[in-house]
Amino acid sequence: MENLTLKQIAKAVNGTLKGDPNLIIGGISTNSKEAAEDILFVPIKGERFDAHDFIGDFVQNGGQAVLTHKAFKCCNEPENYIKVTDTRLALGDLARNYREQFALPLVGVTGSVGKTSTRLMLANVLQTAGEVCSTQGNFNNDIGMPLTLLNIEHNHKFAVIEMGMNHFGEIAYLAKTAKPTAAVITNIGTAHIGNLGSKEGILKAKLEVLEGLQNGGLLVLNGDDDLLFAQKGTLPFKTVFYGINNPDCDITATQVIPQPMQSSFKYFCKATGVTSDVITINAPGKHHISNALAAVAVGLELGLTEDKIKAGIESFVPGNMRQKIIQTGGVQIIEDCYNANPDSMLAALQVLAAAKAENGGRKIAVLGNMMELGEFTEEGHRLVGDFAVQHKVDLLVTVGEHASLIAAQANSKDVKTVTFGNNQAALEYLAATLHSGDVVLVKASRSSKFEEISAGLQKHLTN
Repeated sequence: MENLTLKQIAKAVNGTLKGDPNLIIGGISTNSKEAAEDILFVPIKGERFDAHDFIGDFVQNGGQAVLTHKAFKCCNEPENYIKVTDTRLALGDLARNYREQFALPLVGVTGSVGKTSTRLMLANVLQTAGEVCSTQGNFNNDIGMPLTLLNIEHNHKFAVIEMGMNHFGEIAYLAKTAKPTAAVITNIGTAHIGNLGSKEGILKAKLEVLEGLQNGGLLVLNGDDDLLFAQKGTLPFKTVFYGINNPDCDITATQVIPQPMQSSFKYFCKATGVTSDVITINAPGKHHISNALAAVAVGLELGLTEDKIKAGIESFVPGNMRQKIIQTGGVQIIEDCYNANPDSMLAALQVLAAAKAENGGRKIAVLGNMMELGEFTEEGHRLVGDFAVQHKVDLLVTVGEHASLIAAQANSKDVKTVTFGNNQAALEYLAATLHSGDVVLVKASRSSKFEEISAGLQKHLTN
């Protein structure tokens, strides 16, 4: 973050300042433990706790400046503070005002599935042409995204910002804060369908990104998604479509070669009539090729050369707990524990199906609950059961009440299934039954904490 004075910050958030208006702030934190003289602490009130309760700790640890919407408790008042109506909204106001100081291309990435991998690939591609400020981890909501924007500095040539959502209005807020010059929508799937009612509702929510897209901005859409491709010719922005299966897209994949540990492809650009050299992605699955095409589309529009685009994509490494391939004790574990919905479950099962089991090994899917599906909960889980059958899973292990529906659907079609109520029971069963040559997919929604199963299996197999 570039230095700001408390006076500048107070003006940006329309707050009341007490203390030294010329105090230099070099960073923003929502964590009271990150206390330093030049850090502004922004306490956020959450569902389970209110960080205003830790202002005293921040001051005691050496912090000097606080943004607050509450009165201070006795003896905990900092020397410098800005009083606002709501710290969460003030953080967004500050980020919006700060972002306006920079004229760099900023790409917003959203979608039901694949936004993190797409964001990582795109950041790698743009990094070949200059410094990139990019979302770190899961900082893609109304707290994390403003903090990412506040990390932009004048040495950055590009920014890539991930935008997540659960409800209507959230993408609109993020987009109006970030003011992207380009936006990518990876697909319209079933994630959060319980909150949004239907895939048409999800489409509406994702298209809220247009409310913040700058005039003359670029929109990059997955043309393999029927709902997105139906927007062709209807949107008031330059729109580029990419796809693997739809030949009418502007950027298409050719010579797609999925492999057990990686994938390779060429891309064809309709505008130039040029086909690229072979590009290899260090991750399995056709869905990663689709994500790569989004990065290709943005890279080409921003004037990057084919060589830079190729180098950026080939440097991609999947994010933490997202289809990480682990080889241990003669067993291959596909750790995909970050999140789950029917679309991502299908992609993961396709990766499992393409994996190579050695020495007569089995392909085992360990699947858990998918959350936020609402009325689609039973249908969505049974659909995954059908996917498991279609992709010839040798053994299906499910954990959780909802996931038992996956097993029930698959078991009705003669797939061997075992169901458990908790991670430890599933882990003990797997530890007893796994043998060298097996390939194990471990996938569920984040709340299921399936990394416990993955870690437990790795520990067992290395002993």
